[in-house]
Amino acid sequence: LLVSPEVASGAFDAAACIGCVACVAACKNASAMLFVSAKVKHLNILPQGQPERHKRTVAMVEAMQVEGFGNCTNEYECEVVCPKEIAVEHISFLNREYLKATLLDK
Repeated sequence: LLVSPEVASGAFDAAACIGCVACVAACKNASAMLFVSAKVKHLNILPQGQPERHKRTVAMVEAMQVEGFGNCTNEYECEVVCPKEIAVEHISFLNREYLKATLLDK
């Protein structure tokens, strides 16, 4: 399958996350949403990630909740400390993906 330059660039940007969790440490809520959203976006926008897109999204958000990570309150400390400059826009992508996944499963 052919991947457009825009999709490839978006996946590459999200895949740059190295999992250092500096974002979690900087967040007053210990939110892992920037880390999780980067992983979800990286996998969900590529053609190879489509078969498990909704299942993956729900599983990753639920795992974050089970582990007791807080939710994003839009303070953006995560973006500031990220050594790979992962943008907070990925969090809004995660929120949209989670909403779609939970609505489609009902």
